[in-house]
Amino acid sequence: MQPCHSHITVLFRKHQFQPAIDRLKIERDETAQKSLILLLWYAAQTNAADGAISAFAADTSKSSMARDYTQKIMQNKDKIGAKQRAEALALTEASLRQKRHERLKAVSDEALIDLDDYTMMLLAKRK
Repeated sequence: MQPCHSHITVLFRKHQFQPAIDRLKIERDETAQKSLILLLWYAAQTNAADGAISAFAADTSKSSMARDYTQKIMQNKDKIGAKQRAEALALTEASLRQKRHERLKAVSDEALIDLDDYTMMLLAKRK
């Protein structure tokens, strides 16, 4: 079963990040773990979320499939394109966060694609 993007967009709008970080530490269901990782990747883009994601990836008590998924998510930072880096330079971190928030008021494939783009620009800005 794949992580659910619709749950992520709902939690994203409500800024429920710390409870997600706390839950990730104790969650045993692999699909739920993956959903929490995805939520933290997309929604938070903060040092606390990065730390939680890294800690999960390093935790050998977690399933190898969930840790592999987490490693794959973490490798996204190596896929920031030149266009995204250039666009990120022209924007503030706060404005990128606002753009992501505004874009998710619509739930569509296009909105999720834009979420990916804004998240990568935010990541470029934070690097």
